[in-house]
Amino acid sequence: MTAGILGKHVSIHGWAAGNHPFVHPFCKPLQLTMNTPYFPLLGLAILAAFPVASANPPNSETPAQTQPAAVKNTDAEITALEKAATAPDAGAPTWIRLANAHMQKTRDTLSHDFTAADKAYSKALEIDPNSIEAMVGMAWVRNSEHNFSEGKKWADKVLAINPNHQDAQALLGDSAVELGKYDEAYDHYQAALDIRTDLSSYARAAHLLWLTGDASQAQILMKKAIASGGPYAENVAWCRAELALMQFHSGALAAAETEANAALKAAPENPRCLAIMARVLAAKGETARAIELYEKSVAINPSHEPLAALVDLHKLQGDEANSKVWFNRVLAYHGKEKEHSHSKTHAHGKHHNHETTGHEHQASEDLALFLADHDNRLEEAVREVEKVYETYPNIKVETAAAWCYYKTGNYRKARLFIDRAMKWKTSDAAILYRGGMIYLKLGDDQKARDLLSRAVGLNPNFHPLHSKTATETLASLASQPKKKEVGESPAP
Repeated sequence: MTAGILGKHVSIHGWAAGNHPFVHPFCKPLQLTMNTPYFPLLGLAILAAFPVASANPPNSETPAQTQPAAVKNTDAEITALEKAATAPDAGAPTWIRLANAHMQKTRDTLSHDFTAADKAYSKALEIDPNSIEAMVGMAWVRNSEHNFSEGKKWADKVLAINPNHQDAQALLGDSAVELGKYDEAYDHYQAALDIRTDLSSYARAAHLLWLTGDASQAQILMKKAIASGGPYAENVAWCRAELALMQFHSGALAAAETEANAALKAAPENPRCLAIMARVLAAKGETARAIELYEKSVAINPSHEPLAALVDLHKLQGDEANSKVWFNRVLAYHGKEKEHSHSKTHAHGKHHNHETTGHEHQASEDLALFLADHDNRLEEAVREVEKVYETYPNIKVETAAAWCYYKTGNYRKARLFIDRAMKWKTSDAAILYRGGMIYLKLGDDQKARDLLSRAVGLNPNFHPLHSKTATETLASLASQPKKKEVGESPAP
């Protein structure tokens, strides 16, 4: 086993899905060197959250730690490049830089409108059909739209020309993560790291390690990403926010608050940074301040997480009226109810037309989990998550599916899906909590007690409402061992 992770001369090819060593997925020691700075996506939807390294190519001979801090202003850059692109002799590189700047703008605001970038990359290809960086840009746009088949076509074109192109490998890794193909993701991220270690490759590797059970090493790598730096303030701020989220999941709320504050200092209007800071504050019991920051995040650009959190936090305060208002806004966000003004941001990059008329809805595991959490439209929730699972059989969707089946009384099928999610040992108390409640319904009190204890031990304040349920259920198990439930729905 190794002491480091994902870097130059690091081997991760001994890992295979279903046979993950979990102590560490690599066979050879990792030699974490920081040869060059920088960094396309995360989210997730981490996809649009990771930038591409070629957006601002680093000097490969300059160590990351000696590079000046990034101070680029996205709006000013777009204005200047739009002017430059009007010149008669404007070449493909100018259009590529303009497209990259537009992609950065989507990161700044969490927008999922990639039209401007798409047009600029297409113009670059019109001028130079063999432009590798324009092809990478098209792969980045398509991945961010979650059109992975088209994204793969563009990335494969790049690798056919240059097998050692870091961004093409990274983008193929991003799609593999979203599709639940974690072994494939390791291969692509490994290739990207072997080519160059920078903010982009470290951040991706950190997220994948966190997903697959190595939370401590994931935090180390995310700190490497932060130290590597990026050309825009948001790049490092995003990494700090993600590190804060990892620390939150580990129950280290003080450390999480410190990182979230640093992220907000660098990017005070970034909706993702605001939402993560709010989540930390809610866990600390600072509900009013958390609501304030969630509402600020939503005002800048609505997304599912802060909208759903506002439902729960108002309910926690006993404010059922406002909780209902935000509940309806969640539905409107997903195209289920009318709302006068709405962003097009959404889970898994699936397009929702949130105009005042003609709402368009596509299935979302976020909506399915939300409906199940609130015992609302449960059969619809099942249909939602089953549709998503057809394409995205990943940890998040498996967890949502398990909870939807649990809420509809299909406990055996719920167990099937929660076991699939838990096998990766993701450091997330919410997954453990859901697993505990499912096993409780199946009459396995010992397993339920173990999972609920681990959830509370990992982060006793993992959710505004579920944390209390987990604690109360544990107390009940201690005093009155649960007997096996009867009449559970059979597995199909």
